[in-house]
Amino acid sequence: MKTLGKVAGGVGLLLTLTSVVTLFVTSGSFVAFGVKLGLGLALLVLWAATNSEKIATWARSVFFFSSSAAIGVVFIALMIGANFIVARRNKTWDLTNKKLFSLSQQTRDTLKDLKAPVKIVIFLTQPLPDSLVDLFQRFTKETDKLTWEVKDPRKTPALVAKYKIRDEDFAAVLVRNPDQPNESSTTANLPKLANAEEGEEEFTNALIRLEQVGELRVYFLEGHGETPLEAARGQLPQGAQSQTLARVKAAFTDEGYVCESLNLAKTNAIPRDASVVISAGATSAYTEGEKRLLEQYLDEGGRFVYFAEADTEPGLDALLAKYGLQLDNGVIADPRVDPRQPYFIVAPFYGDHPTVAPLKAKKLNLLFDSARGISVLREGTLPGVTALSTVLTTPEAWLETKPDENPKLDPGEKAGQLAVVAVSTRDVKSENQRFDQARVVAFGDSDVLTGLFAIEGNRNLVLNVMGWVSNQPKKLTIRPPDRDISSLQVDAGMLSNIRLVVMDVLPMLLIGVGLTVWLTRRSR
Repeated sequence: MKTLGKVAGGVGLLLTLTSVVTLFVTSGSFVAFGVKLGLGLALLVLWAATNSEKIATWARSVFFFSSSAAIGVVFIALMIGANFIVARRNKTWDLTNKKLFSLSQQTRDTLKDLKAPVKIVIFLTQPLPDSLVDLFQRFTKETDKLTWEVKDPRKTPALVAKYKIRDEDFAAVLVRNPDQPNESSTTANLPKLANAEEGEEEFTNALIRLEQVGELRVYFLEGHGETPLEAARGQLPQGAQSQTLARVKAAFTDEGYVCESLNLAKTNAIPRDASVVISAGATSAYTEGEKRLLEQYLDEGGRFVYFAEADTEPGLDALLAKYGLQLDNGVIADPRVDPRQPYFIVAPFYGDHPTVAPLKAKKLNLLFDSARGISVLREGTLPGVTALSTVLTTPEAWLETKPDENPKLDPGEKAGQLAVVAVSTRDVKSENQRFDQARVVAFGDSDVLTGLFAIEGNRNLVLNVMGWVSNQPKKLTIRPPDRDISSLQVDAGMLSNIRLVVMDVLPMLLIGVGLTVWLTRRSR
């Protein structure tokens, strides 16, 4: 009984002395403080009752236990000081699988390249979500030119009218040079900003649009079986976006492009505001008049991106050949990647070009399905043309001229590293010059715009090509990846309970066990 009393006295003294820590450091709960203090005093009373004959020697015991408690308090103080220093230095580590709390290289570069101050004005009638506060804090750590504030639209009708915010769709407005004569602004989608998967990309795209001068119009050719920008109402079942370019259009729009369809047979001209012209999976031939329009457009320094489709001949071979690009007959096969899908290939190799440099640095694989090979021509091109292969297959691939379920390399078939994407440039001078350099990009597969567009490497390749042909060097990058939400939402109450258990209960439990063992052995 006396041994039990000694253990109770040691634990009681420890609980009594550390109850102050519970109140002011770990929990902040008066209930936890009272329970701990009361239990400690009760254990001290138990010690006094079972060791009454040794009360005279209490001073020595008190000194021992006080010293132990003091050491514990000093240790806790050191831990608090260390955490305070770390908090002031604001050093964090992102250990999540998808790097949920790390900004992408594109976002960091965009923030660091800001030339003028930018303010984010959030129109919201409710408190700002914690996810948005965290996101904005990460942005402001990268630059001192970015600030943000929240406005209640009910109390600021003048600002709502100024930035043309609809009552039913409050948003975040990015303002460049706020309150200055040269102020400019763009609107970001507030629900997307608050979404952990889309917030960073939505903000970065809005910031790029804000810095962009003028509109960049992209025209998608139609009338030859090309993949449509959007399905006609009632034409496709809901959700069947893989048969259209709806996702591509949304991604282009987010990056500041204005996408429109263009039928050359109707207009008989390519608009002067065309930054880029795209042919996406044409299946029937272009007329001679349409080909002349495309050739004239390139002679004026135009930008043309061609996405080929297997087993089709749109009749643009002569035009592409003038720019050193030739689409090979047949389909690229590489059964080593997946014997069940011999024409579904992986392209892990890159040429030396700005459009693929970020992908090459990150070692991203690209995927293509039923792709045609592209040969780079050195003869028969227009003067000043420079062509280059940018994306290549593995050395085990070959060009299957007679595709079937079990392809095999036959004599005479082209084999080895085959180009799937190639680019061409030509310096031009013209009375109606659009740009000082014509740029052509050829893809051997149009599936990178539909079913395979969601793949990180493919998506970045297409958007990088768009950035290059439209003279937007900031868009040659790796964009924020699609991130899974793998975090646990912790409110203030849960955080307080976690802190109580980790910093209070568990340490006290361990120290109590240690005291029990020590006092038990000492009594023997």
